[in-house]
Amino acid sequence: MTTALICGISGQTGAYLAQKLLQKGYRVVGSSRDHSEANLWRLKRLAIDSDTEIVSLSLHDTVAIRKILAKYQPDEIYYLAGPSSVAASFREPMVFMDQIFQPVVSFLEVLKDTESSAHFFNAASTDCFGNQEGVVLDENSALQPLSPYAVAKSATFWTVKNYRDSFGVKASNGILTNHESPLRGPDFVTQKIITGLLDIAEGKKRTLSLGSTSIARDWLWAGDVANAVSAITSASQPGDYVVASGHSSTLREFVSLACDKLALNLEEVTTQDQSLFRPSDIESILLNPQRAEKELGWKAHYDLDSIVDALLSGNVGPTLPSTTAS
Repeated sequence: MTTALICGISGQTGAYLAQKLLQKGYRVVGSSRDHSEANLWRLKRLAIDSDTEIVSLSLHDTVAIRKILAKYQPDEIYYLAGPSSVAASFREPMVFMDQIFQPVVSFLEVLKDTESSAHFFNAASTDCFGNQEGVVLDENSALQPLSPYAVAKSATFWTVKNYRDSFGVKASNGILTNHESPLRGPDFVTQKIITGLLDIAEGKKRTLSLGSTSIARDWLWAGDVANAVSAITSASQPGDYVVASGHSSTLREFVSLACDKLALNLEEVTTQDQSLFRPSDIESILLNPQRAEKELGWKAHYDLDSIVDALLSGNVGPTLPSTTAS
């Protein structure tokens, strides 16, 4: 039986990935700093909490990592942990660098020293690309991070690549674009929008305050991302893959879709708040996922309209099958 260790299993992507791997017949082990206090509501929402094993693990402790790897002998290791709020990274840059970058180095050092054959997956981010207006971005594009979060993610990307090329560690990067579901944390803008608009539709509040709505992103469904992540580690060779749909929409289009579905007037129910603007932000992004489609047989199944439908209904949805047996 194939064994997977998911660091960050209690998060949105980790929960969907655990569901995907269990469907493939894996033994799934998830790590938490203290398993007795782990918040597993997402696993419970997907009805897989009793099918996963949760272990305590400090991701900065190489000795503890060695012991966990020796005990469970995972075939695949997924690093999905660490903070993911771009806005919060401007307030706590040192925390983000410490919690995103350093654990990746710890894992790679252990894998190098033990000559492990396990496939290590790192969740990088399309935020690493920064603003490159008019450029269609792929795995070979320049990284120009604009936030402490993106700087830390860029550091993990290059470190994974370095250990793979220099030491032969079997390690891959998934350059993940924004991905959403009802399992997304309440502090993220998409969840704030959905919650706010539902409250307005129910008469609980009158308006929703937003920052810049002109920013454009390539939105994915979190279950689609889980399929891509699984496909990357199932590939015969490690590598780096942009995980995206190839279609970008503005935040205003996202809000407009939700308003239309709730029969709300966008102009009447939204206001702009300058305090919600970030010090620097990616205005637009164009992504090319052709390598993942060509080499892995992966592509996004949910479009923006169906993502908004799922967010409004609270439907966590199925983890749709990939176009290959991954």
